Amino acid sequence: MHHSMKFVTFNLVSVSFNMNEKFNPQAKEDSFYPEIAIDNFVVKEKKEMAVMLGVRKLEGNIPYYFEVRAGALFKFDKLPAQKILKQFASVNCPAIIFPYIRETIADLTRRAGFQPLHLDPINFIEMVKETEKTKTKPLKSKKPAT
Repeated sequence: MHHSMKFVTFNLVSVSFNMNEKFNPQAKEDSFYPEIAIDNFVVKEKKEMAVMLGVRKLEGNIPYYFEVRAGALFKFDKLPAQKILKQFASVNCPAIIFPYIRETIADLTRRAGFQPLHLDPINFIEMVKETEKTKTKPLKSKKPAT
């Protein structure tokens, strides 16, 4: 069965960028592979789903730390079954949102005086499979301590 979904809006919720004062350029730099957090909320009466996606790197021997959280609203003609809705929430919608966050991080790092950080694309299907294998939930994004 075909389910029509419309991408209604995208909003940055929070952006944090901090220089790593303990960064040691002589030591080996850590990977820039970030933590990913996905959350969602469904309003059945309105046939809408809000999806939050957070991307952060808050530790390691890297020149800076960052966290970007964004939300998007998706509207359905008819709300799909729970299993399909779960797929939209964990795979399809994050895959739509991620390029916006990726662009934000690239622009943020460039404006801070660094080479733009272009994060690798994320295979959300594989991420969900890996999460199901380990029977853990994706990380919940937390606001960094100030």
